[in-house]
Amino acid sequence: MFIAVAVLLSACASAGSSPAPSDEAQPSEAPAASEPPGIGQPEPGGVELVEPQPGQQNVHPVALERMDATTSGRVVSVDAYWTSGVDPCYVLDRVEVHLNDDQTVDVTIHEGTSDPDAICVMMAVAKHTIFSFEVPDTGTWTIRDSQDGAQPVEVVVS
Repeated sequence: MFIAVAVLLSACASAGSSPAPSDEAQPSEAPAASEPPGIGQPEPGGVELVEPQPGQQNVHPVALERMDATTSGRVVSVDAYWTSGVDPCYVLDRVEVHLNDDQTVDVTIHEGTSDPDAICVMMAVAKHTIFSFEVPDTGTWTIRDSQDGAQPVEVVVS
């Protein structure tokens, strides 16, 4: 029994390794990102885009895994990624954005359930949502996950 578990664990560890990054040039207008995709961090494509559905029950904050951000004038758009569960047990309720006086922005993703009596399978679902907000001043703004999951992202608003 112990040997089978060790073999299974080592097989899972080697299957999760990611290929080396390519030496291709990155586009000059690449969005700011909290960190590159990796194990436990969803990559674009195959990630479920979800929209807030207010009114969920048993709502709670969720830690993000990655944020990408772009600017257009004073409008900042954020693409936030996290791993969650299946509907109706894990449904995006809302995104809260709090602008601070020190040019930081705290972002909180809230999930809940649309059916508290549902029987849910334990299956991970990579999700992301896109939201925008306007900042009052130009300069460098730092976007932070209020749950300390994703690394902060800096954007320059001009």
